[in-house]
Amino acid sequence: MLELSRSWWILAVRGAAAVIFGLLALIWPQITLLALVLVFGAYALIDGVFALVAAARGRQLAGGSRGWLVLEGLLGIGAGIVALVWPGITALALLWVIAFWAVLTGVLEIVAAVRLRRRYPLALSRMLDIASPGK
Repeated sequence: MLELSRSWWILAVRGAAAVIFGLLALIWPQITLLALVLVFGAYALIDGVFALVAAARGRQLAGGSRGWLVLEGLLGIGAGIVALVWPGITALALLWVIAFWAVLTGVLEIVAAVRLRRRYPLALSRMLDIASPGK
């Protein structure tokens, strides 16, 4: 805790950066989306290269083989190239991923709410039965 109190300014900078990022995303959504796609493309490309370097140097995943690192590296490089060469398609793919995620989680939450609602009256009546002094 003492170490964290000495680094309070790091938390403040991170907070300020988050606020600035959020405001810029609201003000310039198209530029933000393009920047997100380009940063993802650069990250995927660099990550893929590092995975290939790790595989070439003989580093293994815990209990795995270098083949997975090679596959991960090639897929990362491919994804990075696609994102950088076709940012529009990448943005559309990102939109689809977010949309499907939102619909899926929304449906699962509605199902959970319906199930919880069906169980709630039964659980409440059982609690009242247990709590009633006459029984």
